[in-house]
Amino acid sequence: MRCTLHLNRPATAYCAACGSFYCQPCLTLCADERNYCNFCRRKLDKKAKGDVGAARDDRLAVRLAVRMRSGKTLEGTTYNLDPSRSGFDFIRHGRGHDEEMHIDFSKVNYVAILEPLDSSRRTARGEYQPKGSEIVVTFNDGEKLDGYTLKHYSDQEARFSVIPRDPRDSRMSVLVERSAVAAMQLGRIAKAQELRKLVSNPIRRLILHFYWKHPSAVITVDDLALRLERTTGAVERELGVFLEEGLVRRVGEQSTRQLKFSTPSDPVVRDTVAMMGREIEMLYFRKKTAAPKPGRTGYIGPQPR
Repeated sequence: MRCTLHLNRPATAYCAACGSFYCQPCLTLCADERNYCNFCRRKLDKKAKGDVGAARDDRLAVRLAVRMRSGKTLEGTTYNLDPSRSGFDFIRHGRGHDEEMHIDFSKVNYVAILEPLDSSRRTARGEYQPKGSEIVVTFNDGEKLDGYTLKHYSDQEARFSVIPRDPRDSRMSVLVERSAVAAMQLGRIAKAQELRKLVSNPIRRLILHFYWKHPSAVITVDDLALRLERTTGAVERELGVFLEEGLVRRVGEQSTRQLKFSTPSDPVVRDTVAMMGREIEMLYFRKKTAAPKPGRTGYIGPQPR
């Protein structure tokens, strides 16, 4: 996403009054700790000085689509949307008349900032992706929102902004109410970091390396322990994370000791496992012994550090 005024610069935030996206030099952090573009800042300064004509300038209005928890979607405008407050004043546009109301964030799923109707204020989109986290948000009513967080994701905020992935989406930014979220899934980077648990100790590294070398193997827990030269109990104990990720499944009855290795359907998991397998190969198997030690046969893997 690009700055409204400078199309060669990436947008870093949006104006708290008009909702348009700007680069950092175009925004001013005011006394209320919010960013305003130069146009809105001058208008607000006039309003503070008692200029009645600037009190309700339509160019300061932000178009919103408010998704209520009841399932209704309200369309209208606001002159002040502050995520740090408990709610906001909203002017609902209806047939023949407008209705002014105050909406509490606790009653909404999200508040979407829409493209301005004025074509001169529309932002060029699709050229720049925010540097936040990839995220898929699932709300309590089942609706999903796929996009990027405006900034790096933090679970410490009561609400956070998401830029929709689809550049054709009329929603420029979506302010998500965290209490209305049923589930969230972060993107490739977060999932890859989570999968590091598969190599968090020496036995797990052995299991993952064996899996990487034999991606379609069918083997019992006892045989696997023998190949890894570890005790059956230790291998059984560490298999849980591989079962959770769908890399390994038990064949037959639940109590069976036979395992079937499976290729994960998630491309992020598949790519990350392959990367970690190559990493283990390079770190632990680069130097191969000329011959096995007398009396020792089978799989030789990385030793505990």
